Amino acid sequence: MKSLFDEITNRPEGHGLPPACYTSEEFFGLETEKLFLNEWHCIGRVDEIPETGDFFTIDLMAEPLLVVRKSEEEVAVLSNVCRHRGMPVAQGAGNTKRFRCPYHAWTYELDGRLRNAPLVPKDQLDKDCKLPELKSYCWQGFIFTSLDTDAIWLEENVDSTLMPLDQHVENYHMHAMHHAVNFVELWDCNWKSLVENFMDGYHLSVVHPETLHHLTPTGLCKKVDGTVGFTAYTANYASTAPARENHHPSLSEEQVRQSQLFCVFPSLIASVSADTLVYFALHPVGVGQVSVKWGLATYESNLSEAEITARVDKWKQINAEDHQILQRLQSGLRSKHSVSGPLAADNYEGTLQDFHHYLMRTLGIDQTAST
Repeated sequence: MKSLFDEITNRPEGHGLPPACYTSEEFFGLETEKLFLNEWHCIGRVDEIPETGDFFTIDLMAEPLLVVRKSEEEVAVLSNVCRHRGMPVAQGAGNTKRFRCPYHAWTYELDGRLRNAPLVPKDQLDKDCKLPELKSYCWQGFIFTSLDTDAIWLEENVDSTLMPLDQHVENYHMHAMHHAVNFVELWDCNWKSLVENFMDGYHLSVVHPETLHHLTPTGLCKKVDGTVGFTAYTANYASTAPARENHHPSLSEEQVRQSQLFCVFPSLIASVSADTLVYFALHPVGVGQVSVKWGLATYESNLSEAEITARVDKWKQINAEDHQILQRLQSGLRSKHSVSGPLAADNYEGTLQDFHHYLMRTLGIDQTAST
């Protein structure tokens, strides 16, 4: 690991990370310890569960989680593991008045309190058989949680690190958009490659010649000033791109003809336009594989099924193009001839440098040699 750290810190300014950062099991172990078991991660959207009793389940670093609207005003992230024998209490998504374990019928209230444990004497039950609740926080309609029981989402940190992003995207009103669909997929690549690919305007005209080049060509991308908490860029639309007619009235004429792409470190990436929000919550399962929960929300609340399908199909095609290229990239990164090459100009790959600085800072790797 020391030799890899030396390679990272001694790489020339403006170059990418060494290929081993994407293929080394040892480096992935360090990321797991420092990032995934400690940092705050997006697990979905508040608009997925609008009514009391709505819930969905998700795994974060092999930890089964249960996300539920326990009251009109409150969303909770609970452990999805029964306090009896470890069975996941819920599966999939839906609406319920309470959760009933499918193994021995232990039943829990929406806030996780144990309601009933059939045939078990009450004096044999632990004083607190409640499903453990993880700390959580909602930002712009996104639900974040941390596996670190001591984690604190500091309001002052949000103000200093995410407020510039809040201001940049506030006119799109993401928090008020309406959930349409979401999917969970396994992508065969390193999680960082997916972050970099999404935040890289450099590839748009090459990888997406039919789906994106005519709308948001690489040459019109412009980086946004980031902070230690996020990076972002603006994808400006070509003059021939069709106008978005339905949007929040607070959007300027210029903003209507843009998409804002951002990454809230480490693993939420999203694109918001005048009428559509698409997000990707990344949860690594190995050095070369990542679970991707991606979803789509819309400004309009009354779209027809056909209209929603059209937007989803467009993004499925974009995602398929990206997934295919990233699978090939993962193979190339394993080559002994792979190197960390120079990055493109700031407007096209400057976001990658922001991401790399975040990684090195959080992983505790000295950056003085490369900055």
